[in-house]
Amino acid sequence: CYHCKLNMQEGDPAVYAERAGYDKLWHPGCFVCCTCGELLVDMIYFWKNGNLYCGRHYCDSERPRCAGCDELIFSNEYTLAEGQNWHLKHFCCFDCDCVLAGVTYITVNDNPVCKSCYMKNHAAV
Repeated sequence: CYHCKLNMQEGDPAVYAERAGYDKLWHPGCFVCCTCGELLVDMIYFWKNGNLYCGRHYCDSERPRCAGCDELIFSNEYTLAEGQNWHLKHFCCFDCDCVLAGVTYITVNDNPVCKSCYMKNHAAV
């Protein structure tokens, strides 16, 4: 078995994945996503760099995912803020929803806030 490295016994069911090559077989319970462990026997699988992936984790390996909407970011224009990737329109002020990509913001209670809202709602007077 490509995953657990145990020998396949004669008569045991085995999974063959064409994209992985003719030399690889798996026990049905070992045919899982390398990231989340999801069983892929009856699912669409992806093969990349010697690893099996479910659809979600294969896509995550190809494109960043927006922290705001949890969708893949296909645009070449996006922002990296607070250690996460965001669609430009989804990285916005927690108070007024104005877009914060490329502008100065302040973090209040782990939430990004624009300078105007910070001065109006959070700054000590």
